Amino acid sequence: MRRRRKIRYQACSVEVTGAGRLRFRFRWKLPDRLSRRFAEATALADTPENRKRVQQQAEVIGAGIRAGTFDYLKWFPNGNLAATFGAEVVSRSTPAKADRPDAWTIARYYDEWIARQIPPVVRASAARDYRSHFRNYILDLLGEVELEDLSLAHLEDLRNSLRDRKLSEKTIRNAIDGSFRAMVRDAEQDDIPVAFPFSKMRWPEKIVPGPSPFTEEERDQILSHFKAKNWKVGGFNNTRPHYPYYAFLYTLFFTGMRPSEAVASRVGSVNLNARTLQVERSRHLGSESAPKTQRARRTVRLTRGNAAVLEPLVELKAQPADYLFKNVRGEPIEAANFYDLFRDAQRALSISPLRDLYSAKDTYISVALTNGVSITWLSERPASRSPPSSNTTVDSFIRPPRTISRCPKSRAKTAPKRRKLDTKLDTEGAENKNTAEMLGFLSSPTGFEPVLPT
Repeated sequence: MRRRRKIRYQACSVEVTGAGRLRFRFRWKLPDRLSRRFAEATALADTPENRKRVQQQAEVIGAGIRAGTFDYLKWFPNGNLAATFGAEVVSRSTPAKADRPDAWTIARYYDEWIARQIPPVVRASAARDYRSHFRNYILDLLGEVELEDLSLAHLEDLRNSLRDRKLSEKTIRNAIDGSFRAMVRDAEQDDIPVAFPFSKMRWPEKIVPGPSPFTEEERDQILSHFKAKNWKVGGFNNTRPHYPYYAFLYTLFFTGMRPSEAVASRVGSVNLNARTLQVERSRHLGSESAPKTQRARRTVRLTRGNAAVLEPLVELKAQPADYLFKNVRGEPIEAANFYDLFRDAQRALSISPLRDLYSAKDTYISVALTNGVSITWLSERPASRSPPSSNTTVDSFIRPPRTISRCPKSRAKTAPKRRKLDTKLDTEGAENKNTAEMLGFLSSPTGFEPVLPT
């Protein structure tokens, strides 16, 4: 029997701000009859005596709200929305602002700003996060704060409030130093008077997980699994192999491309004669945009094996605008959905720990380093996630000690060594031949992507 959920209705509640003060939270109507949430702070610290006193007041306010007789100005003559109710607000610390009905508050600018945050202006995932962060975290607490009055104290209050809700530090920083910062930055570009205290905030040092590459054996097992597996395509027992899944994953393992770049690839982006694939766009959450950075626009060189894998897809599709990789329904592969298939394959093969699709890029780097590619040369490749001043990330991959001592000083000197390595590995079988080709035909260098917040 389904249990009924018990709902407790509380017209006015009491909570503690990040600064340790008590405040009222309730919902009431504005003069235009639109209902909205109110947050009215007190000057009382959170002590048992003060909490009991404020709670009694909240019960009286709640009774008035339920009866429809609540008088906002009687309880909060200098409240956040006193001017909206027609009162002349006199602040003890700042000049009166009753004559500024057109002031740009955070809530007012957000309504105009968020309407513009749609693809292709911003990535679909960014638009989704903006809406979620403001609706769930920011507007209720700081919606009535004017942009030019925004201070570090406001941001600290918001951060403490989110920490009290047991949110992760990453989520909190994404909301404040990502979404909120982006909106205030755009307001400044719109010539609206703003304060910009974000640079004054101090954040804990970010913990970045290290790379988690597959071994060559694990990589080949996964590829064989996708090549042989029968996928359900409709009906109860209607299954068949789906070659594009295998080709998609093979391309990730042997180019180091991002999943969002690969799923956006078109047939016309592939040149089998030159063995290249042009990265021109990125696809995420069903929408497309330019690649993550300007430098991510590049030409990826394909191994002979990778070109052979892509050849059937190119020959079967006559239209250059067709997507190169499609799912069993004939639609473009969505990288977010492919994660589940990728992890299911690892479970079936008893590969542990489970990795996501970005480990294909880690594997690409790891195999190259293990087979003797120069760290300096590889760090110039777009598959590397290191900044140009450091090889820390690349240096953390598995490789023999000899690769450090034999690291060439220039790319001109590395070419003969790579050719010798190719010749040696060419005699060791088809899979090793693909590995050898990967060392000589890695993606063209395009520099590094910024990792600092906007």
